[in-house]
Amino acid sequence: MNWTEMQTDWDQLSPMLKTWWPSLNNDDLLRIAGSREQLAAVLRERYSIDHDEAERQICAFEKEARLPGAVR
Repeated sequence: MNWTEMQTDWDQLSPMLKTWWPSLNNDDLLRIAGSREQLAAVLRERYSIDHDEAERQICAFEKEARLPGAVR
C-alpha cells in the first residue's frame, strides 16, 4: 500500500496503526491525519527513536499493510 492510499484510507487504517504502534492514541492519530511526516514525528516522540528508524518502521508498515478484502 502506498502512502497516497494510506492517506485516503486513514480512518480505516487507524486500528491497524495502533496494532503496529500500541503507544499511539486516538489524539495522536487525529494529529497525524495521514501525514507521513507527522507519523514519523510522533513515532520519534513516543518510542524515543531517531528519524531513520521511524522511516524504516513506516516503510515496513507500508509494505505489510492491507485493508480487509484488498487484493495483493
